[in-house]
Amino acid sequence: MDRRLNRTDLPSIISGPERQNLITEYGSVAERLLQSNRDENIVYDVIVVGSGMGGGVVASALADENKRVLVLEAGSLLFPTHVGNLPRRLLIGKFQKHIWSLWEYFSVKNYNTPPNSVYNGGQGFNLGGRSIFWSSSIPPLAEWELGVWPKAIRDYLLDNGPNGGYALARGVFNSDIPQLEEFHVKTTTILGGALGNDWEVLPAPVAVEYTGATEWSVPAGIFSTADLLLEDALVEGAQGGREPLTVNLNHAVWDVTLDPNNDPNNNKRVTGVRCYDLLDKQPRTYKAKAVVLSAGTLESAKIALNSGIPNDKIGKGIVDHAIYYRHFVIPSAAQKVLGLTPQNPRVAPPRIEPQSTKILIRHKSATLQNHAFDIILELGAQFNQGRFVDRDHIEADLATRNGYLLCEIVFQFYAPLIDNNTVTLAPNGGNGAPVNVYMERAPVANELIVEARNVAKQIFDKFNAQAVLNEDDLNSPDGLPNLKLADVGGVAHEVGTLRMPVDGQKGVVDQDLKFEGYENLYACDNSVFPCSPAGNPSLTLVALARRCAKAVAANVTF
Repeated sequence: MDRRLNRTDLPSIISGPERQNLITEYGSVAERLLQSNRDENIVYDVIVVGSGMGGGVVASALADENKRVLVLEAGSLLFPTHVGNLPRRLLIGKFQKHIWSLWEYFSVKNYNTPPNSVYNGGQGFNLGGRSIFWSSSIPPLAEWELGVWPKAIRDYLLDNGPNGGYALARGVFNSDIPQLEEFHVKTTTILGGALGNDWEVLPAPVAVEYTGATEWSVPAGIFSTADLLLEDALVEGAQGGREPLTVNLNHAVWDVTLDPNNDPNNNKRVTGVRCYDLLDKQPRTYKAKAVVLSAGTLESAKIALNSGIPNDKIGKGIVDHAIYYRHFVIPSAAQKVLGLTPQNPRVAPPRIEPQSTKILIRHKSATLQNHAFDIILELGAQFNQGRFVDRDHIEADLATRNGYLLCEIVFQFYAPLIDNNTVTLAPNGGNGAPVNVYMERAPVANELIVEARNVAKQIFDKFNAQAVLNEDDLNSPDGLPNLKLADVGGVAHEVGTLRMPVDGQKGVVDQDLKFEGYENLYACDNSVFPCSPAGNPSLTLVALARRCAKAVAANVTF
């Protein structure tokens, strides 16, 4: 039995200024559950680089098309499921979004930041990528957010039929809405009255299966591509000749290999990828009829740059939309006045039942210039997508908070790509060296910030909100809420380094996510977005992944 387990620093392969450790291991779980193969003579139909939200869905969908697929993942098998389906760190009585609680322990910063760069994101080098840590919000983008996208993709996403992009993506997530209790209904009624008819107040869409596939089956919980790929690997007796995925963990891809017979005046072909096997500590070359780069906004751009692909837009434009947020509490007295205190606890023995809801608020007439933001409002934030094995911890939290409801409001703004923002190769750094990431903040028009603060004030006033203990005053001296500005990259929404065409202009990839000038090289991750929409990108990325898989499968017929 080949068990190799270690945690290593790899300065020439995976390193960074802060968390420089990529966890490199091949334990018995990965060995027994995943099919790996280091034979470099095999010619796969498709190599997918990266196993996160884009790559994992593309790989699974291509396997459904009976394609022979190799997934190359730089990291290891950290967790077999989303961390939200596992025991979590609980901060009794304190504001927390513990669905993210393990991210800080396992994220890697495989990049450098030049002076004045404000980027502070993290990367997930592991099976499932960042999908095993993400917050699970999956709002569809509104039409105004898709204005610069290619028409074919825009029409696909906005198609409300069963084959429309978002319908297909929701099917991948198995998402459903929990039973909407009286607390949610009353809260939305209160918000509708406070904000007026110009605003939509909706249950926030999340990638959570709350009800099992059958009456007595266990719900899948929060989606991740680690769950998806592992189930694909474990299923037996699949119909139609479906070949199990080959997944090689701990393989850091350097670049793509080119057909030596390429005509420089015509579309080029790739023949596979070169990578570094972090376990055996040796370079390897794998072959395929097509390659899909899904290593993330930074790493996919690095691979493209290392490969010498002649396109001056590679690495340019990276942006993360501005996010303003504020934690707050609603006192128990205000909850009673508003009718939000439960009269009849739903469980035995009798006690106060935890209350929570997660709400998406959008303006019905939003445009790029007006109301260009999404609002996510969470009441009882620590219970949304919560997981509690020992219910005594809920009791302890309720007792410590003494009736106060912990809440958060988040404003996410639309942002166009910024060409001054760049991902570039480190000079003389070698194939595996961290990239340089220069990012300025995405600007937000002052009138939009003022509007957001006024909306927050309406909500705070209606709920008689107060600041969380030991946090700054809720309001600034001007009387409007003191909203906090999130770190750039802090919630993993950076996009744009391999952009698709913007407003009809040439991009790095086309509307099928195929590299311009190449017959069989694709990208499918947040790097292809031509803007940073107000809404979270996950639902849209999975819709793109389903479409990309169809295009790749149709191309790999020779």
